[in-house]
Amino acid sequence: MSLIHRFPDTVSLDVSGGFTNPFRYVPHPLVKEAAGLVVARLEDDISEGRIPDCVCRGFKEGKMLGVLVCRLPGDGSIGYLAAFSGSVGGQGDIDGFVPPVLDLLEPSGYFKSRESEISAINRKIEDLEHSCGLESLQTALLTAESGKDREMQAYRLKMAESKTRRQKLRMECRDEDSLSILTRESQHEKAELRRLRQSWDKRISEIRTRLESFMSEISHLKDMRAEMSEELQRWIFRQYMVHNASGATSSILDIFTSEGIFPPGGTGDCAAPKLLEYAYLNGLQPLAMGEFWYGLSPDTAVRTQGHFYPSCTSKCGPLLGYMLQGLKLEASDERTGVPVVIHEDESLVAVDKPAGMPSVPGLDGRISLQEWLTERYGGNIHSIHRLDMDTSGIMIFARNEEAAVELRRQFEEHMVRKTYHARLTAGPGGQGMRPGERGRIELPLSPDYDERPRQKVDRTGGKPAVTEYEVAASYPDGTADVIFHPVTGRTHQLRVHSAHHLGIGRPIKGDRLYGGAMEEERLHLHAFRISFTHPCTRLPVTFESSESDFDR
Repeated sequence: MSLIHRFPDTVSLDVSGGFTNPFRYVPHPLVKEAAGLVVARLEDDISEGRIPDCVCRGFKEGKMLGVLVCRLPGDGSIGYLAAFSGSVGGQGDIDGFVPPVLDLLEPSGYFKSRESEISAINRKIEDLEHSCGLESLQTALLTAESGKDREMQAYRLKMAESKTRRQKLRMECRDEDSLSILTRESQHEKAELRRLRQSWDKRISEIRTRLESFMSEISHLKDMRAEMSEELQRWIFRQYMVHNASGATSSILDIFTSEGIFPPGGTGDCAAPKLLEYAYLNGLQPLAMGEFWYGLSPDTAVRTQGHFYPSCTSKCGPLLGYMLQGLKLEASDERTGVPVVIHEDESLVAVDKPAGMPSVPGLDGRISLQEWLTERYGGNIHSIHRLDMDTSGIMIFARNEEAAVELRRQFEEHMVRKTYHARLTAGPGGQGMRPGERGRIELPLSPDYDERPRQKVDRTGGKPAVTEYEVAASYPDGTADVIFHPVTGRTHQLRVHSAHHLGIGRPIKGDRLYGGAMEEERLHLHAFRISFTHPCTRLPVTFESSESDFDR
């Protein structure tokens, strides 16, 4: 099967502007068209039995797919490529999808050979850790230690009773020979206690020596496994050679080490680098790209079938940064409005932040709301809380240290009541929500370190995150306006609770991080009301911003 796919004649092939910024983008219409064609072909192959069952299961369980719209050499026509991240059902090369940059699944290759050796060590470690010999030694040690404690305690109790008896006899008897016998009896009991302790210590020491020998062998095997795994990782990343649009070539290892870091496992196996590398090797000109989810949603990261997501930053950040050299990227959306001061006094200022303005100074050079206020008022402007750059709405800043301390305390103790307005995307098949519908979402969150700055649901190590909501309006296209009351204030809490399938299951419109950006539009999330106790007057206050501009 050809890996370069053609669009139907009915599709407009207009491609203009720069190449997709894979870390912040709205999918190009041709990218969305290509994604639909890939899914349709994949589902036909699954229904017709043209791919193995293990591959079918792999796709259905959930997989990130990608498409690259490109111009073909020669006639300059436009087509597209498709790829998937990692492997599917144990296979890395599947008809219709571009091959991996480096095929690590070749049975006779170096990787599989070394992987087999590491697997053998894993099995040996597992056999030792679950062996009867190790278990019997661990049981023997526990039995001996408890036996020593019991016998020593019983003997000490006997000695205490003997001591009481001897003290009574000494008070009643003055005969030197009898007193000497009592002294020798005491000395004998003390010596017997030492012999008893030494006997148990010797027995326990012998068991521990045998157990330590057992554990030493396991530790040695684990060290060997770690060394072999690290060596294999370095070999992999030396073999992974990639190109960029300028015609340069580099190994993944060199790309990452030039930035002082080591590549994470799996680097180079995502869909985006596969697509770009195939295009460069075959003389194709990349025009637009996108990555989207297919299959079941996981319970951690936000992933919904058919939704597009930015490339991961840990694996693809440095790698795509290199591979995109020589391509002109599309211009970033820098649109932002002007902040509006709603209230000001000696203690604080309430201001309506426009979408696209950072709350506090960052590294990208954009002027932040805190800097804007500092220029306006002079002196110290203290940041108390934050809104995402793409979120609009009301923020509170303190104008002196005393007010800052008090306001931060109220935020930390969940004494501040915040209200947000959001417009959510339609559900599957354009499904809408019922006005008046209420709910409470409790999904703990933690940073997704592979996908920064995104957050994920984490039921083991995440921090509690609670959101209450009410549906305010529903529209014919399936979208809905929702009022959010966050009980806690975790990073991206409303965005994750909206998009995750264990939450509402509908991303906020325009959310490029969590699958809600299908058109060129702002993030439809607006903080429009905040209530707290004034740090100076100690009276309750409520500030409201202007109406959200979702329809403008």
